Amino acid sequence: MVTALPDTPTPAVNAPDASEAALNEPWASIVASDVMHDCGDSPLIRANAAMYTRSPARFEQHLKQALPLITYVHKHLQQAGIPGEFSMLPMLESSYNPAEPSRRGDPAGMWQMMPHTARRHGIVVNRHYDGRLDPVDSTRAAIKMLKKLNRQFDDWRLVDMAYNSGPYTVLAALREHPDLGSRAIPNIPVSNTTRTHLARLMALSCILRQPERFHVQLPQPSPDDELQTVEVPAGTRIKDAAAMAEVSEAKLRSLNPGYHAASVPSDSPRTLLLPAGAAQSLAAALAVDASEPIAQVDARAGLRSSDSEPPLPDEPAPPVQANSPAPPAAAHHRVRKGETLWSIAHQYHVSVDELKRWNHLRDSDVRIGEELRVQG
Repeated sequence: MVTALPDTPTPAVNAPDASEAALNEPWASIVASDVMHDCGDSPLIRANAAMYTRSPARFEQHLKQALPLITYVHKHLQQAGIPGEFSMLPMLESSYNPAEPSRRGDPAGMWQMMPHTARRHGIVVNRHYDGRLDPVDSTRAAIKMLKKLNRQFDDWRLVDMAYNSGPYTVLAALREHPDLGSRAIPNIPVSNTTRTHLARLMALSCILRQPERFHVQLPQPSPDDELQTVEVPAGTRIKDAAAMAEVSEAKLRSLNPGYHAASVPSDSPRTLLLPAGAAQSLAAALAVDASEPIAQVDARAGLRSSDSEPPLPDEPAPPVQANSPAPPAAAHHRVRKGETLWSIAHQYHVSVDELKRWNHLRDSDVRIGEELRVQG
């Protein structure tokens, strides 16, 4: 049972100037697109805001961990014309955990979708790939759902209620009580769970709008928090994609938990979500090594590489004349446009770590024209 808190005066909020707003992204952008501005007149909203911020440090840590996905989701919601409050819907649903599992047909993923709901909105759910656990595919489907619900109800508060309890539940409640009332939470006969769901979404919005009121300091993003997507060929091995992106396989899978198998299935979106720098490395490596066999055949799933034609037989090697010495292997390599440390290592059949050690590199950045040692 939620106990109402006493009313507290709402402090005046000054609109930030452009430079301040830039420093506060994505929070300033989320707040600027809010449509439900009721922080003070609902005991239920205030009680849930107090619940979330009982430990401000812990709440800040949750925001910091989720910041890359919050930024990614808000960008796509904003492009779709969906209010800023819904950027925090996955925080309410799953604490922004994209790998939130399904138990016996329960909802799954950061948007907490049921299997039948997901499939109805074009998401593939099978043993090789579960799009509910894919931040890219599930966000696409969530946007589709939210826009459809808004066309149906034309009230974003009812949209949240319908997302939680289903549109038919809200339609039935409106038939019984078509007057929504003047309170922040519509006065219609829905369950306490649905009413609290809306109150919590609005409470999270209130915290972002007035963090000082709740003794919260919103985390600031870093360049590593920006996420980008890369489309890969069907059959691409996850471990190969991680190597090309120059991240660990565990890191890649943590951002793409919908991909269960060792390789990317053909019936999935074939889109991987990665930190911006890693995404650029993967895209560059794919472009440079487009002819390399980065995809494997999965006989059980009937998957091939992105080529639909069977591979041509290897050309016969030229005859080797007796006593002719083998040409010496190159000891150095001059970096060309589009090359990455991974693609160079792949070309010379050495590891990225070896190249770093031989060339005293602290990171994986290389410059056009730079000469690298490629032998030990």
